[in-house]
Amino acid sequence: MAASVLVLSGCSLQQHDPEVTFYANGKTIRIEPTIYCDVEGSNCAERNAPGTLKVPAGKVVQISVDGQLADGLWEVVCVYENAARVQEGCSSPLLGKGDDYTYTLAVPNDSDQLLRIEVHEAAGAVLETGQPLMRGSWVVDITR
Repeated sequence: MAASVLVLSGCSLQQHDPEVTFYANGKTIRIEPTIYCDVEGSNCAERNAPGTLKVPAGKVVQISVDGQLADGLWEVVCVYENAARVQEGCSSPLLGKGDDYTYTLAVPNDSDQLLRIEVHEAAGAVLETGQPLMRGSWVVDITR
């Protein structure tokens, strides 16, 4: 009987893509990457459709990444619409290195409406500018 338990446990340890959790307005979604590449940032494949989450204007979104992302480098970027209905962007500093598992995304003003959030994982390679090459992207489209 112990052998069958070990076999069943071994089957559940399959490798899977890292997931990111987004929480806002009392709702939580957990998504897999929309695009994911190998560790060098090549051999990329589209994986999943963007997630959707309802976020009222001016509200924050809490983002949590799993250990694989937190051990490397990751960032949050967003697109929002300001009171004048002009789209603007925002980005977090580079997070991770085992220290950052969460990030709270807040728009500058209470009337600003988030439109899209992306979490980017850095690859092991860097661009000529010194910026890390993106390995994966987790995308959430915001509904009102």
